Amino acid sequence: MNPNSARPAQVVLLISLTLVALLAFAWHARLWGLGVERQTVIVPSMGGVSNGADASTSRQLEIVTLLGYDAIPTIFDPQFVSAAEASDPDRRSAPYRPDEKILGIEINGDARAYSVPILSRHEVVNDTVGGIPVAVTW
Repeated sequence: MNPNSARPAQVVLLISLTLVALLAFAWHARLWGLGVERQTVIVPSMGGVSNGADASTSRQLEIVTLLGYDAIPTIFDPQFVSAAEASDPDRRSAPYRPDEKILGIEINGDARAYSVPILSRHEVVNDTVGGIPVAVTW
């Protein structure tokens, strides 16, 4: 048997396996909400708007969803440090920069500060402040 005759079969097998792997990745990306989803909606024109358009016309708009449902993890049990620890200039491993932006809340004498950079990665923190359940969003 000629050793070169097996080469085309190996190439076909390699290409087939690559295509299967790409299809599996695409399927998993959609399953995990990583794929882009598009939806077209019809928006009726608003009557009385003086933009020269006929009030009976409508527009088609495309809604593009980049992140699927629950793609950004919510913080359910936030961990806090004291104000002195967060602002200690001598602490080399300080978790926050002195100029870091925060969202603050105080309820019934219980004060909390939420880091905007951390909120930018999570968008929602579920917490209880002063005995009141709150959802901190960014």
